[in-house]
Amino acid sequence: MNLYLHVPFCNGKCAYCAFYSEPVFSLPLWNRWLERIERELDRVTSPVSTLYLGGGTPTLAPVEELERLGKLLRSRLTFLADSERSIECNPETVTPEKASLLAEYFNRISMGAQSFSANSLRAIGRTACDPDIIRSAYVELRRAGNRNIGLDLMYALPGQSCDDFATDLNAVSELAPNHLSAYSLTIEEGTALAEKRGLRVPSDEESAEEWEMLGAFDPVRWPRYEVSNYAAPEYECRHNQAVWHGEPYLGLGPGASSFDGSRRWTEVADLRRWLGGEPPEMDVIPAESRLREIFVMGLRTVRGWRSGEFELRTRRSWSFMIPQIQRLWNAGMLECGRGSIRASEKGLLFWDEIAMALL
Repeated sequence: MNLYLHVPFCNGKCAYCAFYSEPVFSLPLWNRWLERIERELDRVTSPVSTLYLGGGTPTLAPVEELERLGKLLRSRLTFLADSERSIECNPETVTPEKASLLAEYFNRISMGAQSFSANSLRAIGRTACDPDIIRSAYVELRRAGNRNIGLDLMYALPGQSCDDFATDLNAVSELAPNHLSAYSLTIEEGTALAEKRGLRVPSDEESAEEWEMLGAFDPVRWPRYEVSNYAAPEYECRHNQAVWHGEPYLGLGPGASSFDGSRRWTEVADLRRWLGGEPPEMDVIPAESRLREIFVMGLRTVRGWRSGEFELRTRRSWSFMIPQIQRLWNAGMLECGRGSIRASEKGLLFWDEIAMALL
């Protein structure tokens, strides 16, 4: 079982963020959210292989409430011996007490740094954070015994040059996390950045150069294993790999999505309506379209699909997509061999074009 919990509370709204969140922590709403989560956990009857708490900012909750959540998960769920238990955190929420709690209840931390430049952080609305806070939070997490820590970075930020991004990468190298996620800024409709006039962001060529900088950054310590993710060997995020390769997962909380192998549904992205019992929205698409979707998501990973893996997951061959696959192979976007298929380096850079061709 792969399980995701959406914790919707956040300390404000970053200018780039399009994820659902409540821009303030409310203890009464937290209590109601936790009560509903407790009821929903009764649906989890299989041992949990991966657990991922995202948001929002799960670590915004007071330390006693975080402990209450940790105890609830431990008492209600059966975890496999080698289970991965991930939680997202923002640097400004990390205290010695919370760092110790995270080490007790979770075994993987994903911390949103985004940048080590004060100017870049201001440009994307991360006003509660600065580079010194990021470094201090990381040290505190390590001191508390958290052995698996990942950092999130963003690139192609307003006003950011390739030299600026190189400085961010050097800061990451000094901290030496186990995992690095690095995402190009996408300006989503409805975000504060989308409302800004005259916003200067790096060109597509500059963004591609920064992506290539990531691949060449330190491929021995952190080899790329997905379009936007890099990890030390054995520290890849197992939860995300399961999602990319079409494994079923259950999402609990407002805005969370679930997938049972053929059907996908998403909870309403509104805490009060979710608390009121509004049913999820079903994502109804033809069976062949779902197969294409699973196939394309697997091509986000460096390994792609190994021989027989797609057939085992879906009980269907990908042979019905051969005409499109042939064109992508001719264009140098895909590599095939002995029943396996994966995106080339060019294909990973232009994965969106692979998706458009196959979906």
